[in-house]
Amino acid sequence: MLFAMPARQRLNPLRSRTPGPISLTRVVATFLLAVLLFGPATAPVTYALSASSTGAAGGTGEGPGSGHHRAGHGGHDRRDPRDGEGRGHADRADRASRSGNRVTVQHLPTGLTAKTVDGIPVSLDRSQLRHAATIISVGSRTRGVGRDGIIVALMAALTESHLQMLANPGAYPASVKHPHDGVGQDFDSLGLFQMRPAADWGSVKQLMRPEYQAAAFFGGPDGPNGGSPRGLLDIDGWEDLHPGQAAQAVEVSAYPDRYAQYKPVARAVLERLTPDRDR
Repeated sequence: MLFAMPARQRLNPLRSRTPGPISLTRVVATFLLAVLLFGPATAPVTYALSASSTGAAGGTGEGPGSGHHRAGHGGHDRRDPRDGEGRGHADRADRASRSGNRVTVQHLPTGLTAKTVDGIPVSLDRSQLRHAATIISVGSRTRGVGRDGIIVALMAALTESHLQMLANPGAYPASVKHPHDGVGQDFDSLGLFQMRPAADWGSVKQLMRPEYQAAAFFGGPDGPNGGSPRGLLDIDGWEDLHPGQAAQAVEVSAYPDRYAQYKPVARAVLERLTPDRDR
């Protein structure tokens, strides 16, 4: 459209010199001149010779859907360069991204109380909500997670640690040297998601960082655990599971039914910490 006005300004005087109908030869010649000077996409717009020509030119542009698709695949080539399982993972990641909007933490309250499925009140202070904000932020910038994946992660952290960074001085005395909210004695587990260094989730130093634990829980091709052990994005079809089942698939707990209890609490946390326009 930026080139349409100069084309009209330059060529309209040619049309005004000859009164009456313009001959087909002159139309064709002028059209070819416009193509030569301004490119093939400009000429149909300038002369409005055909509505379908304008539509065809617009069809090569980027609509909202195609723009999202290309941005999601990182570049102008719409084809996923990966094959097999890699392509399947990318497709699942795109579905998950579309299922939930990107979320942004813009409010950190001093406290929050919500009830579990069984009606048990759960009170969280500012420190716990700060860890929730970390999980939300990491999930938001991880392609394929979406709001549903963030809910799963919040349910897991609420169940495992009550959203606290827990050191484990019995198994790892060095863990207390890192910032922590309390201590836990669950075998050799650490942190928000009670991950185990012995199970290759990471070193003690890494697992005592909330950002690292959140990234490891989400996993995926860019996750720090490299798919083993599996994070949420490494689980085939996690989007189709109940959130409690998805959390269990990552945590592999001996008590798989606990996670589902915290779904309303996780939702309350996410809704309180993120603005309405993100929902």
